[in-house]
Amino acid sequence: MVGLKFPSNRTLGTICVYGAVASISAVMYMKWKMEDRVKSAEYYKLALKALRTHRGAVGLLGEPIKDSGIDLSNANNNCNAEEAHCEVAVRGSKDKGTLYFWASNQPDRGWLIDRLELETKLNPEKRFLLKKSEELTFNLPESISKLPAQQVDSNGILSETDQQPETHSK
Repeated sequence: MVGLKFPSNRTLGTICVYGAVASISAVMYMKWKMEDRVKSAEYYKLALKALRTHRGAVGLLGEPIKDSGIDLSNANNNCNAEEAHCEVAVRGSKDKGTLYFWASNQPDRGWLIDRLELETKLNPEKRFLLKKSEELTFNLPESISKLPAQQVDSNGILSETDQQPETHSK
């Protein structure tokens, strides 16, 4: 009978360390790959393009406007083949904040941005409405904003509105 020799504690420790490093690296790579997939999606690119070309938003944040990515662990970030709702951290030379957008995929027209809102660090109690579609295709959550929205027009002028975000059915 051949006797089996157990590996030393040092060898077992080395195997555990290399296994942990490999596992953590694989998880980080998968997370990066999923974030990169969202960032390359058409709805994400459309929302950031709309933000960067909106003179009111540029006036609030300053140029250049950069996105800090999307937090996939945030339950408010979700998308499927028909609709997307995302919260994206953005920053400019003057301020930073969060871009909220809702998009829908129309079979004949592709992805369209239904609603675009900006919340800045300097104005945390206000959410600036950058784009509002006349025809929303899904329900907006009640928690969008408990405060009146402020409209930011393309000239960078802020105007108060007394309307709460509307809820529309499918």
